[in-house]
Amino acid sequence: MARFGPFVEELLDFLLKRLDEAGFERLVVHEPRRMCAPYIFSGGGRVEQRGLWFTGCCACSQIPQGGFGNDINVEAWPCLHVRSLTLQFVDDPDYCQGWRPENALFASGRLIHPDDV
Repeated sequence: MARFGPFVEELLDFLLKRLDEAGFERLVVHEPRRMCAPYIFSGGGRVEQRGLWFTGCCACSQIPQGGFGNDINVEAWPCLHVRSLTLQFVDDPDYCQGWRPENALFASGRLIHPDDV
């Protein structure tokens, strides 16, 4: 069973086979990890705190103290830094266009740069 989702595993595999030492060091700083982002849910006359599990970046996915309101605006993995590492391999036949930096997402699934696409 994969530790992360197939998209994450595929991207890690792609980069680990192609990065030089400097690129690998940049990747390690932005390694993925499973995180829980707490948020407030209100519905049906009640309010409760819930958590959303997602794969985030150790450096970029900073979860604020006390969690979130209803919008989880924390970057999901692969973060913009990792996505930028893929650009040097854009001509590789195994490159996925979904890895481009403009497709970066918040953990909620919303695009970080919706105006750029």
